[in-house]
Amino acid sequence: MKETVWIEDYRPKLLKDVIGQEHVIKYLSKYAKNKRLPHLLFAGPPGVGKTTCAQALAREIYGKGWQDYYLEMNASDERRLKDIREKVKRYAESAILGHDYKILFLDEVDHLDWQAQPPLRTIIEKNSDRCRFILSCNYPNKLIEPLIDRCVGFRFRKIRPKAVQELIKKVSEDNSINISHSASYTLATLSNGSMRKALNTLQKLSSANITKIDEEIVYDAFNYVDDNFVKKLLEYADKEELKKADEYMDYLLYNRTYAPEEIIESLRRLIKDSNILSINYKVQALKLLGDFAYRIDSGANYDIQLKTYTVCLLDLYRRNKN
Repeated sequence: MKETVWIEDYRPKLLKDVIGQEHVIKYLSKYAKNKRLPHLLFAGPPGVGKTTCAQALAREIYGKGWQDYYLEMNASDERRLKDIREKVKRYAESAILGHDYKILFLDEVDHLDWQAQPPLRTIIEKNSDRCRFILSCNYPNKLIEPLIDRCVGFRFRKIRPKAVQELIKKVSEDNSINISHSASYTLATLSNGSMRKALNTLQKLSSANITKIDEEIVYDAFNYVDDNFVKKLLEYADKEELKKADEYMDYLLYNRTYAPEEIIESLRRLIKDSNILSINYKVQALKLLGDFAYRIDSGANYDIQLKTYTVCLLDLYRRNKN
């Protein structure tokens, strides 16, 4: 049997079924009911329901034949001025039968070239009688003000882990996946508010015939740093065991294959959230970490820089104890 894509299988068909964006749905539902739709701007991180809401809105406005009046285009593919003037303009100006307007959903519009945005604004203005635009982006600050001003804006939130976890539970039950409660919560948390990322990761594991999932498997699937491993660096520094800290850094880099940036971010979390370290130590350690992160980002040897940082941590521990 041909395997389907879960993010499509479980995509909500109706606005009322969209999770985590209630503040947006209450307005879109009224637009659909009244069949009165302004131009819209959906802003927010990936995987939180922007495309889903656009499709559900079209379904509720047009009914069964909604795809005849709805078109999706990706602005990162159609980013050139020529594409806007030809492809987008052609659709916006095309005749329509049976309804007052059609919908053009333009995704990732923040990828549009600056030169292409003013012509898009003009197309929106001239074709408002026959086409409604839904612009979607991650970063609205990359759009020109005249384009933003012509749309009603909605900010989409990251979806709370609990809501993501509920969908993970349903999908797991439907597909005979045994995932522990702690693993489903870890998957929901690491997905960072993205339903798409959570489902894609779950399907990735299922497609590899991994149907019994614990936390370690989830961390491996994300290639994500487990803070418990990095925590040992701080323990070695606390015990003033420099050689072990040095060897353990090699283990993190070359056995666990953690990227330097991942180790730095994990150290930042561990230091910031520690209940044991003094505020004075945290400030010094985090400031120092920022300096080393900058050096690595500027091209310095990350192996030497990270190992030097462990020496500095050890020195900080010693000075703060005395």
